[in-house]
Order: sequence, then structure tokens, then C-alpha cells
Amino acid sequence: MKRIELENILLEHCYEMSILRPDANQKKKDSILDSLMGAIIRSDTSFDDVVLCINDVKDDRVINLDFFKDGGNIDNYINEKWLKFAKALWRQRSVGLGTPNAASGEGELMFIFLSPKIIKPTRGDLSINGEIVELKGEDVRVSGRVSGRNFRTQTLTICNEYGLTPNIANRTNLEAVELEKPQHESHWTRQLNKLSTHDRISFVSRFFKCIDGNNFDASFLFQDGILNFKELKKAIVKVLYRSMVSDRSFDKFIILGDGHNAKILGNDLIKFNEYIDNDIIQVKSDYFRINQDANIGWYIS
Repeated sequence: MKRIELENILLEHCYEMSILRPDANQKKKDSILDSLMGAIIRSDTSFDDVVLCINDVKDDRVINLDFFKDGGNIDNYINEKWLKFAKALWRQRSVGLGTPNAASGEGELMFIFLSPKIIKPTRGDLSINGEIVELKGEDVRVSGRVSGRNFRTQTLTICNEYGLTPNIANRTNLEAVELEKPQHESHWTRQLNKLSTHDRISFVSRFFKCIDGNNFDASFLFQDGILNFKELKKAIVKVLYRSMVSDRSFDKFIILGDGHNAKILGNDLIKFNEYIDNDIIQVKSDYFRINQDANIGWYIS
């Protein structure tokens, strides 16, 4: 009887917090309940404490929303009384909260369940006072506007105009212009050496224009006529992030990591670029997928 009563209390709270609609299908409700019950059990939270926590949530005494301005360690912004429960909620990735084919990200259920000022929007992960917030965990991908397939076609056209030989992509065995791939750096160093310094810069500048359609001056990527591939990768990530900001798919972009050193980003491209330049945000592997219709992207952490 206690379990049924607890589930009803949880469902009522979920309705109030925009986690679920009352007319949601049972599968969605069960998925959310499974996640909540799992967090309750893992954190040894009693029935009475669940009720007390929900009351504190309603009084806005659980999460300090300054976290979404300052970042840092999420533990410092949660009422210590409910920290163990909150950390168990953090780990829950419920299909009931995510899209039909994907689970929600870490932290998403926790934020919406524990704050009356945070709701689940129709787009994005969270809505806080009208701001759309994207939450990203430890494997973060920034994405561009062009598909891998189209990017390959455009860059091959440019490659042909300059009389250069494309590399052969691993796995697909397709011709491609993969300046971003470490395994092809020696190939592109040899190819660029065929051109004058002016044409090298021009070629790489046009490579970048294929990413987002904007003109790009690649001269800063060269030193004594030699392309700096490490800086090229950083520049690609900056262009991809600029595209995301330009498309206004979010107001804030938060890299949560494991929750202990969250970075709060938004349309401040200078701040993002400084994080990249100083390796505060690490550039990982690319997601160009030259033979797929998925948009090109890059992983950062």
C-alpha cells in the first residue's frame, strides 16, 4: 500500500513539474517512476523524506539557480539535506523524459524534479525563466549545418580546383579532403607544399567556408607557410559552435562534465574561444562522417 501511495505522490509531483502530462501513456509514466524509485532506493530516502523533499521543492528550497550563472560544482548549489537523493537522481537517464528514441541526459531529471522554476520545454533540455538551456555531459558534441556527405562533395570540388590529390578515407576508401584527421596530416603537408603560401591560405580558407558558408581567413593557422593542424582543429570547433549560437538553438549551453566543474556558456563566443585556446575545454575527436547525411560535428569535454 505504501508503494502505491508513494508512486501516486511522485506522479502528482511530476504532473506539477512538467515532467509528465496526466494523459501521458503508461509506458512513459512507468519509465519515470522506475527512475525515481531507483533514485529513492539507491539514496536510502524514506517515504517520509520523499514527502518532505517534495514540500521543500515546492517552497524552492532545494536548488540554488545561481548554478546556471556561475557553474562549478553542482553540490554547492543543492540543499545539503537532499544532496544524496539529488546525486542519485542525477544519474537517472529516463526514456520517459527524453525523446521517443533516446533517454534524457544526466542531471536533466534531477533539475526538473527538484526546482519549481525549471521546466521541460518543447525544445532543448530545460527552460529557466524563459531561457532555453542545453545540458551536455562528459561527451559533448558541437554540430554544424552541413552534412558529412555534402561537406565531402564541396571540399573535393575545391581540391580539384587547386590541382591537389585528395586523401583516401579510412574504412570507406573514398576520396576526401580530411585536413582534420591526424592520420592524413603528412599527406596534406605534402599537398599544400605544392602551392604558394597565398594559395595554401586560400585553399584552407575555402575549406572552412564549406563548414558554415561564411568567409574565413585562415592566414593565422600558418607559420612560415606551414599549416598548424592543432590550431586548425580548434578553429573548426569554434566555427561549429558559432553556427550553433547563430541558429539560436539555445540561450545557454552548459557542459556539466561529472557535475564538479560545470562550464556555463551561451552566445559569448569570446569566452568559448578562450576556453578552447587555453585548453579549459578540450578538443577531442571529430564527427565529420563524410559518407553520412548527419551534420558534421566535433566532440569536446
